[in-house]
Amino acid sequence: MLVIGVPAVLRVRTFRNVWLASVASNGGTWLQAVAAGWLVFQITGSPVAVGALALAYRAPAFLLSTWGGQLADRHDWRVIGIVTFLIQGVGALALAIMTWAGMLSVSAIFMVSVAMGAGFAVGLPSMLMLVPALVPARRLPDAVALNAAGINVARMVGPMIGGVVLALGGAAWCFLLNAVSFLALVAALAVLPHLEQGARRATRMRAALSYAWHDTAARRLLTGMFVFMLLAGPVQELAPVIARRVGGGPVALGLILGAMGAGALMGAWLITELARRGMPRHRALPLATVGFALALAVVAASPFLALTVVAMAVAGAFWIWILAATNTSIQMSSPSEILGRMLGLYQLSVIAPIALGSVAFGALAGEVGIGGSMGIAAALLLAWGIWSLTHPTPQIDRDVRTIRAS
Repeated sequence: MLVIGVPAVLRVRTFRNVWLASVASNGGTWLQAVAAGWLVFQITGSPVAVGALALAYRAPAFLLSTWGGQLADRHDWRVIGIVTFLIQGVGALALAIMTWAGMLSVSAIFMVSVAMGAGFAVGLPSMLMLVPALVPARRLPDAVALNAAGINVARMVGPMIGGVVLALGGAAWCFLLNAVSFLALVAALAVLPHLEQGARRATRMRAALSYAWHDTAARRLLTGMFVFMLLAGPVQELAPVIARRVGGGPVALGLILGAMGAGALMGAWLITELARRGMPRHRALPLATVGFALALAVVAASPFLALTVVAMAVAGAFWIWILAATNTSIQMSSPSEILGRMLGLYQLSVIAPIALGSVAFGALAGEVGIGGSMGIAAALLLAWGIWSLTHPTPQIDRDVRTIRAS
């Protein structure tokens, strides 16, 4: 007997197993993010160093995201996922061992973060391409939304658990739990049945770059994601600085990041409902940008932990609108022969600007304070959202599979 209220896509066993394992793994990643960011800020006292940590983790994406997309177009997604998750698990275990041995330093955290970021950058396009292979075509939008929701379940629970574990047990336990969490995803991928990955085509990366430049929808989607992440992404990377500003410690940091995840979970449900009622993605994207900018402005101005937590929850709801709608649009509107490369470019448009923005706004926070830094980001993001509303791109809502079928 099926449980009432369970999303239909979760009744697909292979998708459900990978989704649950992914939630566990992402939760572990947030435990590590809380511990590493807090340690770096405690040791250095520098917002710039905290922002640079985000750059260290995401810097490999500058070089490896497009290569990861090419690998996804040519090789077994499961094998790529298993190898890259094992790399990340070993990195997390190394941090735990160094912490217990009293050998952990800021430089060690940065070096291991680069190695783990490389594994993440190479593996993500394959994991994104895995989702459509696990579900029927009609369930793809739901699967993408639920996948994003799962990431944000982890974003909600992981930081809160991380804050408690960090306060009670220390950073080493956060790192160890992250290492263990990767094993769940490795196991889920290892037992998957053979997947049909379609015909392999020896298209070059420049074909995807040309498509991304000349196609109106692809250009707006990738540009919009880059701008959004450049201005919105630093708020979560600089959360240790925000927590300190409102007088909190590790638990407050966990609450701030967890609130963003809780809001994102609600946002994932809301955008799914709005899409079913006919709201086009080309309208949802700029509206979400404006909404996030307003919430970020409250975070920038708030001197109170409670108000900051509420504003972060609202921001999280709009954050997931952007990610889910952009991911779905790229998967549904890109030609199948270059989908992996397009997802590599999508990954680059997510990861690279977070790294750049975190360093830039971290440095700015050192000059004008974290409130002023986030206030400037909010104002710029609001301007972009208003421009996007007044310059819509309806092509974002097309589905190339429907076009070809007709």
